[in-house]
Parts: sequence; C-alpha cells; structure tokens
Amino acid sequence: MSCPKCAPTVQTLPRPDSSVSVALVGNPNTGKSTLFNALTGSKQHCVNAPGTTVECMVGTWQSANVRLMDLPGTYSLLPKSPDEQVVVDTLVQRTSVPGGQEAPLSLALVVLDATSLERSLYLAGQVAQTGLPVACVVTLADVARQDGIELDPQRLERALKVPVTVVDPRHRPQARLDEFIARALANPAVIDVGGSLDATGDFGDKMENAEQLFEWVEQILARAGLNSANLTEPSFSDKVDRILLNPFLGLPIFFAVMWLLFELAGSWVSPLQDFFENLFASTESGAFSLANGLSWVLGELSLADSWVHSLLVNGLATGLGVVASFLPLMLVIFLAISVLEDSGYMARAAFLADRIMRKIGLDGRAVLPLIMGFGCNLPSLAACRTLSNRNQRIITTLIIPYTSCAARLTIYLLIAKVFFPRHTGTVVWAMYVTSILLVVAAAWIAKHFLPTDSEAPLMLVLPAYQCPRVLLTLRRAWLRSWAFVKGAGKIIVLLTMIVWLMSSIPLGQDAAQKHFADPTLTTGQSLYGKTAKALEPVFAPTGFGEWHMTGALMTGFVAKETVISSIVTSYNMDPENDGGDAEDGGNDLGKLPTLLRDSLTKSAGEGNEPIAALAFLVFVLAYTPCMATVAEQVRQIGGRLTAAAVLGQLVLAWILSVGIFQIGTLIFR
Repeated sequence: MSCPKCAPTVQTLPRPDSSVSVALVGNPNTGKSTLFNALTGSKQHCVNAPGTTVECMVGTWQSANVRLMDLPGTYSLLPKSPDEQVVVDTLVQRTSVPGGQEAPLSLALVVLDATSLERSLYLAGQVAQTGLPVACVVTLADVARQDGIELDPQRLERALKVPVTVVDPRHRPQARLDEFIARALANPAVIDVGGSLDATGDFGDKMENAEQLFEWVEQILARAGLNSANLTEPSFSDKVDRILLNPFLGLPIFFAVMWLLFELAGSWVSPLQDFFENLFASTESGAFSLANGLSWVLGELSLADSWVHSLLVNGLATGLGVVASFLPLMLVIFLAISVLEDSGYMARAAFLADRIMRKIGLDGRAVLPLIMGFGCNLPSLAACRTLSNRNQRIITTLIIPYTSCAARLTIYLLIAKVFFPRHTGTVVWAMYVTSILLVVAAAWIAKHFLPTDSEAPLMLVLPAYQCPRVLLTLRRAWLRSWAFVKGAGKIIVLLTMIVWLMSSIPLGQDAAQKHFADPTLTTGQSLYGKTAKALEPVFAPTGFGEWHMTGALMTGFVAKETVISSIVTSYNMDPENDGGDAEDGGNDLGKLPTLLRDSLTKSAGEGNEPIAALAFLVFVLAYTPCMATVAEQVRQIGGRLTAAAVLGQLVLAWILSVGIFQIGTLIFR
C-alpha cells in the first residue's frame, strides 16, 4: 500500500491536454449520487445516454479536464433493463456520456455498501473484468458497525490491491475524496479477477463466470478479515422487517403510517396556512397585507378604480397568495416523506405494493413508476419506458393518472380543512386509499383487454434502516418544497391572470353596455362566468354544480394547482360579492372558507355541503391530472388510446361524484 504522505496531491491531476472521465458505479441506495453531488457541486447537468431515454448526470471535478459520470444504479453487468444496458455499454466501450468535451473513461469509482459487501464486491468484480482501473469507496460503514460488522479499509485495500477509502456521504466527504481520486488517477490499479467482458459486453459462460466471481468474493472477504457467514446473520433491519413486511401486518402498518402522516400535516399546517393567506389577502382590520399595500399605493397614484388595480390586487396578489399558502403544506408533507425515505421505510412500501400488483397481472417493476406517481404523474409516466413488456407498459401508462399527485394534495388539505376541520388528516388519507383502489380496479379491468404474458419478478434490495440526519432531511424537504412552489407557482400565477382576463371580458346581452374590466361587470356576465355556467347542468347531480366550482375544474384540467386560485379569482372579480367590492379594493383569499361554503350551499342545499365537498374531492382525484400528463400519454401510447383514457377518467369521475352525493344525501337526510 502506498504511503499517504508520498501520495500525489490534487495539483498533480492531468492537464487539459489529457482530459479523462471517471465513472461512479454502484448498487442503488448506496449513497452514490450523494457522493457525486458532493464532488461536483453545481457543476453538473443531466444528459441522455446515446440512443436511449436513460438519464445520466455528468459533472466536472476540480478542473474542467476531469469529468465525473453518475451512472444508473445496477446490481450486475448482465443487463435486464435499458438503464443497466447503459452502464455496461459505458464501461465496456470506455466512452463518456455526451455532455461536453469527449474524454476517455480512465477510472471506475465503485461504491461498496458496507452492509452488503458480498453483493457490492460481486459488482466490483464484474467491473474489474472490463479491464478498467478501479478504486473503491465504502459507504454505510456506521450502519454496518451497528450490526456488528467492523471493516478495516486498509486490509480491504491490501486484499483488493486497489485504493480503498471509507466515507459518509452525509458528512461533507469532499476533502477526503479529492485526495483519494487524485491518488487513484495518478496510480491506476486493476483488479485481477480472471475472466473478461468482450467488446459486446458478453461474459461467455455466465454460470461459470458467476461461480468464479463468488469464489473471488469469498477470498477477498477472508483476506479482509470478514467472515461471509457473519455477514449473512440477521441484522437489526432483518428483525424489523419480520414485522413491517409481514404478509398480514405489513399493509395495515403501511396505511397506519400514511394516516399518521396526513393527520400530523393537517394539524400542523393550519396555523401556518392562515398566516400566509392573511399576509396576501385584503383585510378590513387595517392589518398589513400585500393586497392592502397595493391598494394604498395604487390609490395614491389615482389608479384605485382602474383595470391596473384589478389586475394587481384581484389577479396577481391572489395568485401569489395561493402559492405562498402551499409552501407550509408541501414543507410538512415533504419533510415526512424525507424521513420515511432516509429511514429506509419507503423502499419497503414498494415491496408491499408488489404483492398487490402481481394479483392484477402487472410486472413487479410497474410498482416503482406507480410509487413515483404519488409525487408527480409526469416523471412516473417517463419511468414506464423501462418496462420491457408492451402491454404492461400500456396498462401502467393508463392507470398512473389515478395515482394522487402532490398537486391534488393541496386541494385535499384546503377543502378538508374547511369542511372537515376535526378530521382533515383522515379525509386526506381516505383520498389516497381511494386512489390506490382506483389504480387496482383500473389495472384489473385493463388486463382483460391487454393480456400480459410476462410477470418478471421485482428485483429490489431493501436498504438498511437508519436514523435520518436532521439537517440533511430538513434541507431535502426544503429543496423539494421550494422546487414544487416555483414550478407550480408559475402555472398558478399565469392561469390566475388568464382567469382574471376572461373574467374582465363582457359576454352576452346582459353585458352589452359593459366594457373591458368594467368595475360594474359581474363575473357571471364575463366570458369566464358564461363558460362555467354552461357546465352547471352537467354537474348539478354531483352537488357542486355551482359555476365558481365548475369554472375551477376547467382550469384544473390544465393544472390541478390552479383550482383553488381560480375559485378565489372568480369571486374577486365579482362586485356583487362583498369581499370583491371594487370600493374596498380587496381580494377574497382570506375569506376562502366562507366562499367555498356559500358555493356548495347554493348547489347542494344547506346541510349537504360536506357531502358535496367529498364528491368534489373524488372528482378532482379521478379526472385528468393535467395537460402535461395527457401530452406524455400521447407520446407513449398514441392519441386514440389517450383520448379514450381521458374520456374514461371524466366519465368515471362524474359517476363516482354523483354516486357519493346522491347516496350520501339519502343516508344523512
């Protein structure tokens, strides 16, 4: 082993005339991407591998002549999916992924999971058979130590005869990795495993090669002082999984955890949401708010009765207020989800769902896109492209819109807080259970029209349980929440302004004497109001056939994030409504609970508002998620099938809503 004091420093890296690339290789959930982020910082971007839709992250390290590639996680170099094929092609052909100046692949940085060394070393052995120089980074050593596995990196380095270091990706490993990678590049080392991959990625006799690799792994573990028998003893995670993955207890525990998550979110978020709503809404108490401030400034500029005042107060301020009110909602939810992910439980959820998917005829790998769908339907549809069976890919694409995305969650929380204040968390949880039931039912029906002939098992390695790191969890929750608010915020503000514009255009004989943005123009006399009123008869049996609600569903077809802001804006523009009176110059964001109750009282009758609200939530869940989702479906399965799917979603949503309201009013009358 080389002396650390004599090791080359970072300054001895190759100069720009000898550019090189380093590939990060490892199993999923080993901290590989976290290491990549620590090394590259903001100097990274996403590219597609040649001829595929598989995404890889590419970045620069230390200087522009050293490029790092974060290859997709894989368990083997015997590819069974497009992303695994990308790993094999990159390592065997020794070419860097496009994304900048082409540089030869000079080093494979293999990430070893200390809690699963046998599996990680098997992959390292396959990488070595490509002939590439290898260096190994060990992660999760602290978790392995809790299970009684003590790893000596120096002994492992002597056994492998390549550089080895231990890092914790969560504790700023950059300084140690900088020196380590510089040493590995300056003194490339190749592992002698025996056997090799040819230029096509073929190992030859796969069974013989596997036996040879397993023998090699046993020898390495013995030389490193690690007994493979001890590594397979039940760990703490194994013992916990006996309960959480129990065939009878697993799913009830999962649903209980989800219920607790939404119950806590509902109780914690309410005060924060009220604060943000009041910060942007007009108030008669004289307290500071953005709407009051804008009204005062515009009044001083003699614009109090102008269309500019209406645009800024009733349009812009309303949109910004709705966006701000989403922030605490998403922060609490993403914080809880980050805790579940970092603890290792979220991967168990995919394992539990796999059993259900098999019973309805789907490939186990369809579980992962469906789980992603509860965050956002768009990337989950993109993930369907990795499914090998065509019919299963079509079925999964058709049922993903029934997974309840984060945009719908904001509507659930707001409506439930108004009509079910004591049971907000339970109502939101019920919506997610309903979503799962719709997914299962839709898949069961679809498989009768698109029979599948393959049920490939789901290969999923469950990460060890660990205690989430507070700062890392908070940072991830904040970044996700802020990204959601920024992305959704643009859509919300834009469509809020469009609703304002449509509400300012007079339409019909009753508005013949009105002009654009006329202060006396009611929303019902506008283009927006007339269009929404045309839908009232269709939605009358659902209990929410009041035009403020039906108009919001129109904009919700474009993006669900805009449903609430559309309701508020349509009231803002109506001088017949007290909160939207042009004389007080206010908007109705702070009066949202009262406005929602008034709308449902008009359409459902006094006393039936909660039933109508529940029917409204089910409609929001079941009908088309957004236009972006529709566009992605068209790209994947064609226009005809997508049109049939969208029509089916609308009809199903209407039938469910009518059933809930009509049966509910009969029972509780």
